[in-house]
Amino acid sequence: MDNFLKILTALLFSLSLYGETISVMTFNVENLFDNRNDAYRTDETYLEFSKKQTPAHIRNCEKISTKRWRDDCLNIDWTDEVIEHKLNSIATVILSYGTNGPDIIGLQEVENNRILKQLFNKLDEAGYKYYVLLEGSDNRGIDTAFISKYKIIESKLHKIEFSGATKQQIGDTREIHESVFSINGKKMTVYNVHFPAPYNPVFMRKNAFLTLEKLASATEGTVVALGDFNVTQTEDNKEETFKTANKNWYVSHRDQCSECYGTSYWFTGKSWSFLDVIMVRKNRGDNFSANGVSIVNHPLQTRKDGTPIRYDAKNQIGVSDHFPVVGIIELN
Repeated sequence: MDNFLKILTALLFSLSLYGETISVMTFNVENLFDNRNDAYRTDETYLEFSKKQTPAHIRNCEKISTKRWRDDCLNIDWTDEVIEHKLNSIATVILSYGTNGPDIIGLQEVENNRILKQLFNKLDEAGYKYYVLLEGSDNRGIDTAFISKYKIIESKLHKIEFSGATKQQIGDTREIHESVFSINGKKMTVYNVHFPAPYNPVFMRKNAFLTLEKLASATEGTVVALGDFNVTQTEDNKEETFKTANKNWYVSHRDQCSECYGTSYWFTGKSWSFLDVIMVRKNRGDNFSANGVSIVNHPLQTRKDGTPIRYDAKNQIGVSDHFPVVGIIELN
């Protein structure tokens, strides 16, 4: 009888949770490009080496001031084989979470719908049915995207309201991607962000947070924000960015994941940062489940010292310089 009651209690508990919890992942997949040269985008780095031998291409590459980026532009051989390997590696990392991957995946640094569809095709047998990418205005052509097991009702982009940034600085930024999901009859709004890079001024990321805050405040129901917020640990210590955000949001690495080192490692400064974050809007009845936040450290992507292995096209090793973060969210 005792065993029967235990089984019944567990069954009722699981039924009460059915449709009430959802797992979301944010994953900056680091330069997921195809090898076509798209017009009006600076994507020449991600071409086959044979197409990089023209004087025009070499001149354009030599204008790049950062040596690593310049060398990549000149020398990376971005073949179909390399793309296939990178896609397989990303899919392996995603599906290593749980039994069949998270329910919703928010991606950053995806070039276009062509390459997103290729990744989706490697995941659809795990129950993923929907995907969306909206072309933004980033000069390089990198965008944010979603792949989901739940229906995506609508999607749109929101421009970030920058004040004082130059045209060149703004050209290196992405809009905030909003998608609304149907979760067992309930609507959940998710904002997928890829905020201005750390080499851009701090005020640009503050502008981005203000824009996100305005959007979230005007949105009813469950609201989640995830993505690459590009706030280094040094900046966060000084500006208290996520401490401020924590007033209105549950923040993945502040409210949980206390033993996590970070999602990105700066080798020059030998420091970890939580660039990649999931936030759940407070006062809506939603929150992370207990012990519901984790960082996925798959062997394909992780060195012996625990740091992430960025993708190396020449040797076909690594995955991304960002670890994915997963949050299990209890819905109201």
